[in-house]
Amino acid sequence: MDSWYFTYHQWVKNGECTVQREGLNEFEKIINPTNFYFCLEEFLATDRGDKFEEDILFTAATDEVDRVIKGYRIKMGIKKIESAAREGVMYLDDMNTLLDTYGLPGSYSYAQEYLDFEQYVVFLPETLLSCGLSIVAVFVVIIFITGSLTGTMLVVMCVLLVDVFLLGLIHFWNLTFNSIVVVQLVIAIGLAVDYSAHIAHAYLVATPPASCVTVSEKRVYKAQKALSGMGSSVFHGAFSTFLAIIVLAPSKSYIFIVFFRMWFGMIIFGVSNGFLLLPVILATFGPTDNMVDHSAIDIGEEPEEKEGKSRGCCTKKKNQSLPLPYQEKEVEMVGKQVVDQDGGSERKPVMKWAATESKDIT
Repeated sequence: MDSWYFTYHQWVKNGECTVQREGLNEFEKIINPTNFYFCLEEFLATDRGDKFEEDILFTAATDEVDRVIKGYRIKMGIKKIESAAREGVMYLDDMNTLLDTYGLPGSYSYAQEYLDFEQYVVFLPETLLSCGLSIVAVFVVIIFITGSLTGTMLVVMCVLLVDVFLLGLIHFWNLTFNSIVVVQLVIAIGLAVDYSAHIAHAYLVATPPASCVTVSEKRVYKAQKALSGMGSSVFHGAFSTFLAIIVLAPSKSYIFIVFFRMWFGMIIFGVSNGFLLLPVILATFGPTDNMVDHSAIDIGEEPEEKEGKSRGCCTKKKNQSLPLPYQEKEVEMVGKQVVDQDGGSERKPVMKWAATESKDIT
């Protein structure tokens, strides 16, 4: 510790101050207040005390008699801290304990390295707060889009699992849990929601036909429609994102290494949850309430008929009579005499469509 007061106290104790040549006896712990500032001015004018002049801040009074100490600093050296995340936090705790126990009111400690140490003091609370607020934002947006509490909770679960999987990836891919990684964890929540939210929304708007009677059949049908309708779009989005970050794979920069590895995990885990986990859960426990997307229904065609034509699980019942436009048609071939420009003629067949009477389709 390089303390101006300790050096000044020793200087006065040795009798070097002109107004206190007797120095300090062994029972005196402090310098006489009447001589304190006079001896301090002499001390700062010496070679021994000159280096401490910048460590003491006096008031702006021009008269030396009226000048008093407004503030001061004491420098101290410490051993090299190898781990900022562990030893740096311990060092800050010890310094705060010393200040609370022995420091004057308004005292504080500061070093440039504290900026690095301080982030690890609040690391876990800030990480949990940032991720928690992101999850709340996702929940609010998805509940407004889907209108289904069950579907929203399943999407939030898939998003949370992506962050859990990323924590395992951090360990097994030799990454350090630092501020750069925390930023990627928060970004992962916003990125992974796309891979699950579209599948869940497609599931909710899918309308099963009347022939899907049981709840299990409806769930399976809706899950199949969600994957067939939105699966390719979600996959294309994930693949294009992967192509965008693959160029960072050979990078030697730490930031780019972290960026590639974390985004690689986001894409793989997000797509896996959206394509594999979520459809299975929806097919097993998903809601069966119909949320019809009317924009997907063609004019003149009933939703049940449209869905029934695309899925084999729901077929037409026997002896069900269809309207005229859907009945079988017969083709009648008639002949027509055609005369060409040279005067020749030939008979060409012409197709004539005729609707037959209604038939039952079995």
